[in-house]
Amino acid sequence: MNRKEKTLSDDFLKTFYRLVYMVKIHQVTNPLMMECIDDFKNVVRRMLMEDDEIIVRVSRGNIFLQSEKVIHRREIGHLMSNMIQYFESRDLQGLCFYPSIQEAPAEEIVAFSRMLNDSEQHKESLEWFNEQLETLGGAWVEIVCEQDTIMTEQASDTEALDGENLRKAKAKESYFYALNSVKEVAEKITTQKKVGVRKALRVIQNMVDLVMEDESVLLGLSTIRDYDDYTFTHSVNVAILSMCLGRHIGISRMSVNRLGICGLFHDLGKLDVPVEIIRLPRKLNAREFEVIKKHTIYSVAQIIKLQAARDLKSKILLPPFEHHMKYDLSGYPQIPRKKSVSLFGRILTIADVFDAITSPRNYRALALTQNQALGYMQAHSGTDFDPVLIKAFINMLGVYPVGSFLELDTGELALVTEAGKKTDKARPVVMLLAPGGKNSYIKIGEADLDERDPESGAFLRNIVKSLDSSAYGIQPAEFLY
Repeated sequence: MNRKEKTLSDDFLKTFYRLVYMVKIHQVTNPLMMECIDDFKNVVRRMLMEDDEIIVRVSRGNIFLQSEKVIHRREIGHLMSNMIQYFESRDLQGLCFYPSIQEAPAEEIVAFSRMLNDSEQHKESLEWFNEQLETLGGAWVEIVCEQDTIMTEQASDTEALDGENLRKAKAKESYFYALNSVKEVAEKITTQKKVGVRKALRVIQNMVDLVMEDESVLLGLSTIRDYDDYTFTHSVNVAILSMCLGRHIGISRMSVNRLGICGLFHDLGKLDVPVEIIRLPRKLNAREFEVIKKHTIYSVAQIIKLQAARDLKSKILLPPFEHHMKYDLSGYPQIPRKKSVSLFGRILTIADVFDAITSPRNYRALALTQNQALGYMQAHSGTDFDPVLIKAFINMLGVYPVGSFLELDTGELALVTEAGKKTDKARPVVMLLAPGGKNSYIKIGEADLDERDPESGAFLRNIVKSLDSSAYGIQPAEFLY
């Protein structure tokens, strides 16, 4: 640890300990308290210029910051002793702070500090503190357990990657973390346990980082289809599509984050619909459809019961309630209102329908191809969908979205890897596939469908039609990532 790192390390320990001490004697509005919060945030900002997170932990009488042992020195000896005692008295091994702490309101930081202080008074202090964190709101801090610290000290498989491959690895990790998070929420609801959402909030923040950097990386993952786990993969896909569309139309980072949470939780109400109706191997009759229509109201009820900050819940209730109302309000639930569906509700509607009609269902073996789905949705622009948002959605995905499965006039099968950018958007970059035996396919090359014969000027390959990849047993994401 060089001199600069040593100074920054000292500053972090000093400002953190001062923060948890000051909240014992001052309210959030006190000038000294505000100055203390600002000092802590400034140190955090400086540390995050070089790292994606800040991990402070105590182990065997030592303090570790970013996996580096803080050396006992006379000038900070007393501070370190106090910090070690503070953590150990709360059975706390460590804390991890994420970049979103920089946007956290002062009230949240004060609430966190008070929870941490108060945890010492409880018999199961760590368990109590963890439960309290669920009500905090933002997912900018997490408890670090021994297993987590071991993982941070081991070399990550992604460390050898860079550029696009690193983004793809992070995106894939985030996708399946989100999938597990929404499954965990569902399992706890089903077994009537307390339902915390910090894991879900954290993974959405990770996804927002990826969306802001390169939305195409996540869009490719939204092609994942799982017949048996449809409800959960659908929720993650809707979150991704919603966030990307929100980003595409220029809403703020904070709004993209909130939109992702709405997408992840928009179908929680289906847990209250009888499973025999959800799994019917045919289309619903009128009575059954009336039951399924109630799931938007049930979603609101489930979100209200989540163990999360009231402010957060109040901001994510409306879009899940609205996502089947349709642009002209002819959908459900039917309520006596003339006010148009909210922006988030209209975005959620588009993402929900696109993923649903491009996914095989238990009552429908084949799905629409992605470009067929876009054509259907464009035809219902102005009635089911916001015409401006549909235009933006199609522009974002392209004529043949990433993951589209195509038949070419050369007899080749191809998977779209990149939207067309040269002559027109109907000529994407593709991965060429060939049968690999036993209902499998292998990659045999790449091609730009904009490429022409140098002598005749004719295109070397043309699209004959788009195909349903599920009918061929192909999961596009397996080839793209």
